[in-house]
Amino acid sequence: MIRRRETREDVFTRRALIMAGGQLGLFGLLVGRLQYLQVNQSALYATLAEDNRVNFEPLPVARGRILDRYGDELAGNDQNFLVTMMPEQAGDIAEVLSRLRHIVPMSDRAYIQTLKRLTTNPKFMPITIADNISWEQFSRVNLEAPFLPGVNAVVGQKRLYPLGPQSAHIVGYVGSQSSRNGRPVSYEFEGRAGLERVLDNTLQGEAGNRRVEVNAIGRVVRELERREGVVGADTKLTVDGEIQAIAFNALGNHSGSIVVMDAETGEVYALASTPAFDPNQISVGVDEKTWSQLIGDEKKPLLNKPVSGQYAPGSVFKMIVALAALDAGVVTSDHKVDCTGVYEFGGQKFHCWEKKGHGVLDMVNSIAHSCDIYFYDLALRTGIDAIGRMAKKFGYGVKTGIEISGEKSGVMPSRDWKRANYDAAWQPGETVITGIGQGYVLTTPLQLATMTARIASGKANVKPHILQHEASQDNAEGHSEEDVQIDVDTGLDIKPEHLDVIRKAMDMVINSSGGTAFGSRILVNGLRMAGKTGTVQVRRIHEEERETGVLKNAELPWHLRDHAIFVGFAPLDKPKYVISSVIEHGGSGSSVAAPIVSKVMTRILQIDPRSKKTPERVS
Repeated sequence: MIRRRETREDVFTRRALIMAGGQLGLFGLLVGRLQYLQVNQSALYATLAEDNRVNFEPLPVARGRILDRYGDELAGNDQNFLVTMMPEQAGDIAEVLSRLRHIVPMSDRAYIQTLKRLTTNPKFMPITIADNISWEQFSRVNLEAPFLPGVNAVVGQKRLYPLGPQSAHIVGYVGSQSSRNGRPVSYEFEGRAGLERVLDNTLQGEAGNRRVEVNAIGRVVRELERREGVVGADTKLTVDGEIQAIAFNALGNHSGSIVVMDAETGEVYALASTPAFDPNQISVGVDEKTWSQLIGDEKKPLLNKPVSGQYAPGSVFKMIVALAALDAGVVTSDHKVDCTGVYEFGGQKFHCWEKKGHGVLDMVNSIAHSCDIYFYDLALRTGIDAIGRMAKKFGYGVKTGIEISGEKSGVMPSRDWKRANYDAAWQPGETVITGIGQGYVLTTPLQLATMTARIASGKANVKPHILQHEASQDNAEGHSEEDVQIDVDTGLDIKPEHLDVIRKAMDMVINSSGGTAFGSRILVNGLRMAGKTGTVQVRRIHEEERETGVLKNAELPWHLRDHAIFVGFAPLDKPKYVISSVIEHGGSGSSVAAPIVSKVMTRILQIDPRSKKTPERVS
């Protein structure tokens, strides 16, 4: 069969048909799309075309809770009535906001700030105008909705703190926010302090949203689309809510702190700071006068004293000096010094708190009686370098790494530190005063508890922590690798017999008739406590005053009175719990801090959170 040769006309015709077919296909797709848009989606786009009457509304999600070790709430959520405004639907924003002020009162300053937020934030997203409004205000806003274009009264959530001021410095507080990562997020909170701030990303969750059709007066006609949010994750702490309340209440009207820790694991059972504030009030907003009072109060109610307060450790530091001397081999525990009440060195007189002197004392009794003269002499024999090395082992001058923001590192002075900070050489007289925990030495109540835990357990890696799960270092705000101790060993590299000397001395402090805290001894189900008192001068006492009589704390203004300090552990034989307390300008450690700690430790031993047993108190 002979095939016909294809002509140029045939080629042209075939190509024309292919092109026509392609055009027909494209036309068909276009017709189909028009059919979908004009018929299937006509209602949707008709709604969009009618004065843009489609709202995008955030869907509130529950913020994660903060729980104590037994699952009781330290921070939770409650119902909250709030008002939002969609700027692009309000028309004259200033006029609508002025009308709203008659229902939901706001100061002139709040009005100006709110107006600024409404005009500078994206106009297509709702902005929170007021929260925590009353039911009456909520009802009126809904009733007058036709005259308040763009305004919605909605049911959201607010933060609830069941323990109020008792746990304020742990959980912190939240505040409403207008934007997060550049996008408005109504109904959410922003952590402003404490764990609310540190764990904000975990607790926050992610708000959902919905697209709704509204009629001419703003009433929702139907829901067009919905995207559910993600609820914030709960966080469980090591804190025992009951012990936290006990510690807080024990401080009473004092300005001070109490830290309660597990002697071996570093779990924090309580972190109390007084005076405090009510996070329930601050989270919904306080007026300028109230805020100014909180900021200006000399007792600093906003300061988390256990982690941010820095104090000279006073006589509590004598245990470190004794360990440094034993470790350096300059003396043994049998070394004796005759305390006459005055120690002369370099043309200066250094006094003991016992004006008449203690007489001849060895190391254990010098700690039990808190003799200053013994430790002036011991510090000079040991030297600031050896003292500093020993202090570092027990956490002085180094942040602990606890997961709460604002932690201070304290100060453990050295020759290099003095040169760097004062451009001056270290003086022997400064070593003398360091021997009794005065001078440049500064520590936090949390570091004092850490020191006590390491003495009681003999472990170097006891570090305080407040989160039950493995916390990321990202949550420890402000902590770098350089200023946070690394858990690298389980021993202090100190002879056990040296630690035994210190433990024996701490036993005598509180359980022997000559001890400085004998009046605060306890016996709970046969269990005793060991401890050490400290009294810290905050003013210099001149010789003229000593000759005429040193003024008593009660005769001085509050800010010039001594700080009272006590640290302890219990039970005596098998330590489970350590405690530290600093009472600012409280006076004597033995008469003020020790009795407070005694009450708290008595209740701890009765509750015994590690075993969940509640033994009866033995009088």
